[in-house]
Order: sequence, then C-alpha cells, then structure tokens
Amino acid sequence: MISCFRYINQCFALALTGVILLGLSSFAFAQPFKSGELDLRKADFSHNNNHIDLSGEWGFYWNKLLPPGQATNTRPDYYIPQTTIWNNLKQLGEPFKAFGYATYTLKIYIDHKKNPQISFFIPAAYSSYKIWINCQELSENGVVGTSKETYSPYWLPVKKMYMVQSDTLHLVMQVANFDHYRGGFSQPIILGSNQFMEDLWITELSIVLILTGILLMVSLIFFGLYFLGQRDPVVIYFALYCLVYIYRLIGVDKIYYINQAIPGIDFRITFFLEYFTIFFCIYLFARFLKALYPRKNVVIDVVEFICIVYIISLVVSPVYFITYISQGFFFIILFFVSYNLYKALQAFIHKKKGSVFAMLSMSSLGLAVALNILGYFGYIQPSSYYLFFGYFGFIFFQALILSYRFVYSFRKAREEAEQGAKAKSEFLANMSHEIRTPLNGVIGFTDLLMKTKLDNTQQQYMSTVFQSANTLLDIINDILDFSKIEAGKLEIVAVKTDIHELLTQVTDIITFQASQKSLEVLLNIPANAPRYIWVDVVRLKQILVNLLSNAVKFTETGEIELKLEVLGDVKHNLNTFRFTVKDTGIGIAPQNQERIFHAFSQEDSSTTRKFGGTGLGLTISNKLLALMYSGLKVESELNRGTTFYFDLKLKSEAGGPDVWENLDLFKRVLIADDNKTNRTLLKSMLDLREISYEEAVNGQEVLEMLERGKKFDLLIIDYHMPFLDGLDTVRILRHEPKYHARKLPVMLIYSSNNHEYINSESEKLHIRKRLVKPVIMQRVFEAMSNIARKSIEEVQKSDTPNPLQYTDSRTLTILVVEDNKVNMLFARTIFKSVFPYGRILEAENGKLAVEIFKAENPDIIFMDMQMPEMNGLEATQVIREMETPEKRVPIIALTAGTVKGEKEKCLDAGMDDYITKPFVKDTVVRVIQKYLGGE
Repeated sequence: MISCFRYINQCFALALTGVILLGLSSFAFAQPFKSGELDLRKADFSHNNNHIDLSGEWGFYWNKLLPPGQATNTRPDYYIPQTTIWNNLKQLGEPFKAFGYATYTLKIYIDHKKNPQISFFIPAAYSSYKIWINCQELSENGVVGTSKETYSPYWLPVKKMYMVQSDTLHLVMQVANFDHYRGGFSQPIILGSNQFMEDLWITELSIVLILTGILLMVSLIFFGLYFLGQRDPVVIYFALYCLVYIYRLIGVDKIYYINQAIPGIDFRITFFLEYFTIFFCIYLFARFLKALYPRKNVVIDVVEFICIVYIISLVVSPVYFITYISQGFFFIILFFVSYNLYKALQAFIHKKKGSVFAMLSMSSLGLAVALNILGYFGYIQPSSYYLFFGYFGFIFFQALILSYRFVYSFRKAREEAEQGAKAKSEFLANMSHEIRTPLNGVIGFTDLLMKTKLDNTQQQYMSTVFQSANTLLDIINDILDFSKIEAGKLEIVAVKTDIHELLTQVTDIITFQASQKSLEVLLNIPANAPRYIWVDVVRLKQILVNLLSNAVKFTETGEIELKLEVLGDVKHNLNTFRFTVKDTGIGIAPQNQERIFHAFSQEDSSTTRKFGGTGLGLTISNKLLALMYSGLKVESELNRGTTFYFDLKLKSEAGGPDVWENLDLFKRVLIADDNKTNRTLLKSMLDLREISYEEAVNGQEVLEMLERGKKFDLLIIDYHMPFLDGLDTVRILRHEPKYHARKLPVMLIYSSNNHEYINSESEKLHIRKRLVKPVIMQRVFEAMSNIARKSIEEVQKSDTPNPLQYTDSRTLTILVVEDNKVNMLFARTIFKSVFPYGRILEAENGKLAVEIFKAENPDIIFMDMQMPEMNGLEATQVIREMETPEKRVPIIALTAGTVKGEKEKCLDAGMDDYITKPFVKDTVVRVIQKYLGGE
C-alpha cells in the first residue's frame, strides 16, 4: 500500500511539473502601459522572438463610432485594458447583454528606422471590428454599425504586416456587438516582428493539423472496428467524439482554420457549430463513459441530461442567451473532468485493470480543460502547446484503454473459442466411444456369425449387416477426423515409406468395391520414380482412398486410374510428386466444382440424390492436404469423367535396384486385354527390359495369332474380355493341339471377386501365375521371374481372407472387465472359442475387477476404459500397486477412444497393450499369443 501511494505521489509530482511548465509557457510577454500611450522607441523588433501584447489601457469611447482623424483629437470617456470585455465594465452596467458599439484609441511611439516593418495578430472580436493606423485601414471583421440592422458580425483571426513610416502610430479601432453577451476583445492584439508572426501562425496551424490528423485517424480506425464486427457501443461513441471534436480544432481555437480556408461563412453557422460541438462532445463523452463503465452513475446521467438541454437551447434561443448560459457549462465541464479524474484515481488505488491509463487520460484532459477555461475568462493567455499535450495525451491514453479492452475481449473470446473447441472435441470423442461400444457388438458378432455354416441367403444378409456396420464406422471416423482438423488437433508425421507398397495397398482396398461394378482399376507408377518417400502414410492413404472410393461411387462403367508422376529432376532428394485419380464417371458440373469441397456437400445435393455419403470426404482430404501445404485440384466434364490431383513436395530416396532373375528367358510376350490403358501400362513395363511383345484386344485374336504359327514365351491375358474371356481362351489353347500352347506359360490378370472359381480353374489349366488388378511393375516382373524358375507360389490372398482358427487347451484364467452387456457377451464368446477349458471371470466395473484380482489372481486381464465407480485406468493403477514384481499380469485395454494420446494414457497407467473397439476374434487371438504364448 505504501509503494502504491509512493507511485501516486510520483505521478502527481510529474503532473504538477508539467502544469507549471505549461502554465509558464501559457503567458505571453506583455508590457503594461496606461492612458492610451505605449512607448516602444527602445524596442527592436528585428529579433525574431520580440513581441508584446497590446493589452494595456486604451482610450475608450462608448456608443461612439469616431472616424480615425476625430478619434485622435477627442478626449476618451475613460481608459480600459484592451482585453476587458464589455459585460465586465462597471461603467456600462451591462453584465447580461452588453450590446452596443465603441471606439478604442492607442498612441504608440516607435523608432521607425530601427523597425521599418512590424506585424499584428488580431484575434476575433465580439462581434465585428475595424482598425486604422494613422488613418490608414489595417484590418476589419464583419461590418461595424450602430444598430443590429446596420452591423454584421464575423469571427476570423487576422495576421497583418504594416510598413512603419513615422515614429508615432495612432491606432483607432471601432467595435460593434449586438449578438454576444460579452462584447469587445477577450484576447490581446499582439505586435511583433514578421518572423515571429509567421512562426506563431505556422505553430498554431501545425498543432491544429497534427491533432486533426490524429483524431481523424483514430476515429476512422474505431469506425472500422465497429462496422467490421466489433459492435461495442464504447467504440462508436469514442469514434464519434473524435470526429466531432475535429471541428473544435479546425473551426474554432486560435485561428479558425475553416474560416481561413473558406472565407465568408455566415456568422450564424460559425456560432452554431462552435457551441454545438462543445455541447455534443461532452454528451458523447458521457455516453462513452456510460458504455465503458455500465454501472448506474447519477453524475454521468445528469451531465448527459444537461448536454441535451443545452443543445435544445442552442436551437431555440438567441445568441446572447446561449453565450451567457454557456459560462455555467464550462464549469460543468471542469466538474465532470475532475469527477472522472477522481473516479480514475479511486480505481487506481484499488488496482483495477486499465486504471493507470484512465488516470493519465483524465489528468491530460483536466489540464487542457482547466487552462482553456481560465483563458476564456481572461485569467491567463494560454499557449497552444497546452492543446497539443493535453488533448493528445487524452486521446492517446483513451486509445490505450480501448486497445486494452479489445485485447481483453479478444483474449476472452479466444479462450472461450478454445474451451468450445475442447468441449466439442471431448464431446465427439465421448460420442465416438459411446457409438463404437455398441458397434463392437454388431461387428464382432456379425464377424463370428459369418464364420459359421450359413446358407447363401443368410450369408448375403449377414454380409450386408457387416458392410453397413463398417460403413457407419467409417462415417464416425470421418466426423471425428473433421472435428480434429477444425480444432487444430491433427498433426502430420512424416515417415519413410515404400511408395510402391503404399499405392498398391490403396488400390487393393477399393479393388473389391470396383469389381462389384466391373470397373477396371489401373495403377500407373513410372519406372523412374524413387522407391521411398517421407510422408504421413496414414493421412496420404486416407486421402487417396477417399478419392478412389468417390471415383468408384460415381462411375458406372469404364475405368479408374491412380497415377503417380514425378515433376522435375528425379535425381534430387527432394521432389514434387503429383498424385492423380481419374475416372470415367458422371462428371461434375462447372458450377458445382467449387461447392464439392465444402463440408457435407456433394455434386448432387437434392433430397432424391442417387449417391449416399456424408459429403465430408473431399473436405477432409483438402484440409489434410492443407496441413501438407497442398490442395486438391479438379478437372471434370459432365458424363465424361473427373480427374482429381494434388502435388506434394516430399523428401525421397531412390533405394536399391530390384533384382528379378531369368527375365532374359522371355523374348516375346503376347498381351491380351480389351482395355487400351492397361495394355499401354504392360507394354511400357516390358519396354524397360527390352522384351518384345504383341497385343490382342480379345481372346479370339489370341487364337488367330497362335493358329498362324506365332510363337510366344509368355501369355499375359486378362480374365474379363468380350467374345472369349481369359479362362475360356486358355482352356481352348490347352485342349486344341493346333495352337501348340499346351505348355505355354500363362499369367492371368483379373479383377473379379470370384476368386474360388478363378483359382480352381487356373489350377486345372496350369496357369502359372495370377495377379489381381491393378498390376504394377514389381508384381509383374516378380511373377515372370517365378514363372521362369518354374516355381508356383501359394495362391494370392483374397480380399476377405479366412480367419485364423486357433484353440488352446490350457486351463488359463481370463478376467474380462466390461460394463456393456453386449460387449461382455461378445468377449466371453470369443474367449470360450479360443480357451474351451479356460475360466472366464467377469467384472462390470473397475472396483469389482480389483476385488476379483485379489481373490482369483487371473493370468490375463482385458480392461474396458470407461466404467462406473472406477474406470479402467484407476483399476489398473490399483492392481499394479498390489501385485508382486515376480508375477506381472498382462492387462490389455479395450477402448472405443481413438483420440491422440489415448494409447499413451493406457500405457502410462500400467497397461501392456491397447485394442480399439470394435475388434474381431483375430485381433484378440494375436494379443493372447503375444502375451501368453502358444500351446
């Protein structure tokens, strides 16, 4: 607290020093003179800074407009200071409405040889004047007259230069006022060197324009913030305040810059704007404070009401009444600023945020207002520097307060957004867990049921259920991926990958789906492509599978091609790879080619659309590519097909050369395929090894070529062809002697899902090798090498391999902890089929699992994660604390959670492994063999 007061004292000391310095600079140098005579014969105005205020006693003639010649020869009624306004002259007795006219005289003695030229600064008078020197007119404002009808008021400060031709200067000044309640001059006429007047004028103008520029810039910035979304009333009131106050700078103050730039503006307009802006500015400032500090404040409400009253009075009342009552308004301003300074000081003492800036702002404003009001009532003649430092300090610190408010609101909005994103992520993770839990039962039991003896109809129904459940799982994964990307939680991890293996796995995934629609799937990898790349395998595979799956979905006939291109010099270790997926499907209309990248959108968005799906695939793919600094491009034509492609700049490595033995045994190869693109791919492969070839587009052409006696070392033939398919063609070749092809090596290429028929027929026809489309160079050359060595490998695995059949006759004890009854039944079924003689213990929560562990000491534990009373992590930690180091029981997590860090949490808690729901029997069997070994 002591340090706080010490800091306040330092602030006050600094402010007081500023007031003293500014106050000293606020008094112009004056030389007092009396009885209407001023002796300047010793003065030298050749020095730039020499000047005096003519605020001493002038000869005064009330209600007399004397011509210059007569005024110099007539004795004055009395002598008064030039800056004494008429309502303060007791002789006149007009304190409320000083209407009338008068003549002023002053005799100046000067050395005209020493001062051949001088300059005058003449402020605006209440309300018109005319000045002569030695009967020569010097300056005038408005029209001086003896009645309201004959005079015309005008306010405009003037700078005039005068050539001195004699040692005596007779100044005569006529002044008339029938509007303002004051009358006369409130500011002194200044006499000085030309250079001083120029410097004074430039200084005043510079300060006005600098502050005008600052206020205009600040107001535009805050207007922009308001209209571009920051709809805070504080912003608009402060912006309006700055904008309105600009007129106080350029339209009033010391030089009336607008009147200088646009001469002849009507006095009524000048007067209205001058007083309206001051009333309206205080009103806006009150509204600003009211919005900034929304608590009920009677003082601010009262000031706001007074401002409205004054504005209404300005519209309906005469000039003299407004100018009279405005004296009270100046004290209201002073009180209001002092009150706000007091409130800012209180806030500072209580260490409220932003209070330092509020206190400094109000101190600056208070200094400016106080000096301005003291100058208005004639107590001081303030320098314009107070305007710059006072108002600039006020605007600067208020801008800091609003900036602090914006930063705080933005920080709060960001924190709320982060909390919302976190809540959304947690919600989706929980929903994913809750949906995956029942899906585990659906997929798991369906998988088990499909492995039992079912008739064809039952098998078809169960296959549909199994595929539907997996489709639902894919949708859940899409939505979870989308939420992760939106929340910025998804990271790209690049690892070394065999590009041939990666693209082969991708095409294998959609081969079955394509074969259902009799679509050709082509994989085009250039021979000179690097073998290894560094990429996020999971995400690249996800993107390509999305694109290929869409291609299959929207293609009814024709082919689908996945093509890899290396852009640039392949010898470099950093290459740009272009991945292209091309189909011959329905195409995309030009107007929809941008919309398909939006979430939940498809090319056909009608309620009767033919194709299903969430519409998230392309959106997720594009967002994943954005994380890899790339993006999807599309080229399409309605009913002609679509091409999607993207470029990735990846680190690469050529890898060691592939070695295939005995390929030189193949001199001539016959390629039979009705698909031109597939034939082109096969021919380009053979060209690399300089193997000659011929081609046929169907089985009939093959027979004709062989019948003509052409010899080949190998027949590469497609299964699906018109007229004669591949198996029928080989069957004829094997049984008809005229073709001399009984022992011709054959490589069959197919994309059918009817593997059993193809496999059995191939065995009967001695077909050496069978390859599932799409074929790649490595597979073709490997098959040719095997054929050349006359070794037949095992039948290639089908898309749906037979499950692992495994039983264990050991009497092991297995503890399954699961709160979901369906999942518990599924797990018990699996374990009973694997361990027919084992004991299966069940616990529906972690607390019960701990008790069973103490009593039964099981050989392995399968632990669910989310359970009532005690979750899986807590139960695992308790079990690890209870068991002895000699015997560590394997604990396997069963969880539907797939968010990043889930596996790490399981392992950190003491679990040994992690199985994601939904799971199938094979997964459980592998884990059992890993931790309990085989029998």
